[in-house]
Amino acid sequence: MSSILLLVLLICAVFSVSEFMISKQLTDKLEDQFDLRLTTSIQSVSQYLTSIPEHAYEITGKSHPAYTKIKKQLEQIKTDHTLENVYILTVAQGKEQILILTGVDDDYGSDYTFSPEMKATIQDNKQMFSTIYQDEYGVHKSIFVPLQDGKGQNIGLAGIDLDASIVPKTKQDMFWTTFVIMVIVLAVGSLMAYFISRSVTKPVIRLMKATEKVAAGDLTEQVSIRRTDEIGKLAYAFADMRQNLEALIRQISSSSQIITSTSEQLYHSSDEMSSSSQQVAASMNSMNEGVAEVVSSISESTSSIIEVNADLTEVTTEVRKMQEMAHTVGTQSADGQQLVEKTLHQMNVIQQEMKQSQEAALQLGSRSKEIGEIIHIITEIAQQTNLLALNASIEAARVGEQGKGFAVVAGEVKKLAEQSTRATSSITELISGTQSDSELVLQSITEGYQAVEQGQVWISEMYENFKVIFNGISAFSSRMDHLQTALVKADRSFETITNSMQKISGVTQEQSAGYEEVAAAIQEQSATMQEITTAIRNMSDMAIELQSSVQKFKVLD
Repeated sequence: MSSILLLVLLICAVFSVSEFMISKQLTDKLEDQFDLRLTTSIQSVSQYLTSIPEHAYEITGKSHPAYTKIKKQLEQIKTDHTLENVYILTVAQGKEQILILTGVDDDYGSDYTFSPEMKATIQDNKQMFSTIYQDEYGVHKSIFVPLQDGKGQNIGLAGIDLDASIVPKTKQDMFWTTFVIMVIVLAVGSLMAYFISRSVTKPVIRLMKATEKVAAGDLTEQVSIRRTDEIGKLAYAFADMRQNLEALIRQISSSSQIITSTSEQLYHSSDEMSSSSQQVAASMNSMNEGVAEVVSSISESTSSIIEVNADLTEVTTEVRKMQEMAHTVGTQSADGQQLVEKTLHQMNVIQQEMKQSQEAALQLGSRSKEIGEIIHIITEIAQQTNLLALNASIEAARVGEQGKGFAVVAGEVKKLAEQSTRATSSITELISGTQSDSELVLQSITEGYQAVEQGQVWISEMYENFKVIFNGISAFSSRMDHLQTALVKADRSFETITNSMQKISGVTQEQSAGYEEVAAAIQEQSATMQEITTAIRNMSDMAIELQSSVQKFKVLD
């Protein structure tokens, strides 16, 4: 109903907008027609005023000939064009007044206030239309043209009034017509919405109540709606659903009774089978326990033998490793003994070389002393030569010119003596350094010789120790070989015993597993029978619950 009312309101709104637009267009056209009539009429007035020799601005009173002639013609134009008023207004000395007004005797000189359109006509010197306005005389639309004097100045205007009461009347008539139509449409739409909603909701409410009863378990409710639309189809579908549900409830009720009786019989039978299966399972469990004890004893013995065998294998392995280690140590000790022997031999060679180096260092020291003495002699000779050269120079100077050549020779000898002195000084320094180094070398060689002698003593002692170790390791290795042979024989014997015990244990375990499988199968069968018994009991309980649930529904007898 709300939807239909909303649609009606929407239609009314659209109709109102359409009426407003039509009214506006009609009013605009009417105003255009008024403007056309006013333009035609004012042209007649203007043509008349310009065609006559008299002029309106010359009128000085009602007795003036121009007043009578112009007013008469304006009355004629008013009648011919069906006008409301034709008039001439002037502005004299700032005073706005009527000059001629048709239909009024005392018109000349009456005060009249100009409208804004009138003032605009005089100021702008152009034709003007007024809007539709209303005063105490009615509703009008006017046109104005300026009126000029002999000097071409605007002194007033000529105007025409046309009755425009039809425009607001038309608007008002259309408004009330639209309003009445809208009221009628709203009333009719409301009634239609009410009856349509009633025709839809009434059968739906009946179906709803019947559905609530069916939901509560009452299947005796019947709904008869004779319609061919969707609601009628819904009613037919509801009737079919009720009938099918009623038939289903009847079938479930009868089936649940049969299931209840059958499940009781199955329950007693399965209970007896379960008791028998439990007795057989108990007997098999007793047999299985005896076999399990035998298997346990054999398994324990086998485990002990396997553990002893494993320990023996570990001991054999350790002995083998020790044997390998002894052989390795023996080999290394033999190599070490040979290495110590080579080292001892090399130390002897080093000792001889150190001894020869010591002797050479001693000879080098003595030779250095001899060279020092020879250099000392050369130094003394150079000093004496230097003195002789000095004396020769003195003697040459004493002789004069004849001794110049001898003086030159003396000078050269002096230079040679100085060079010899410097050379002997350098050689002396070198010989001194060499002697110092020779002493250091001799001291180092002496110390090295003493260290070599001490090392030779220690290496001799080490050689003896290695010889003792090598003899002990050789004896230990031979004994480990004998122990390894004995352990290998014992390991083989225990391995034979272990294999025999494992075969016995395997056969016993297979027999025990067979008994366990039989017992498990019987227990599984017993558990299955118990599950079947429980399922039958649950099915019986479910049949009883289903029967009690079905009894809640009311069906037709």
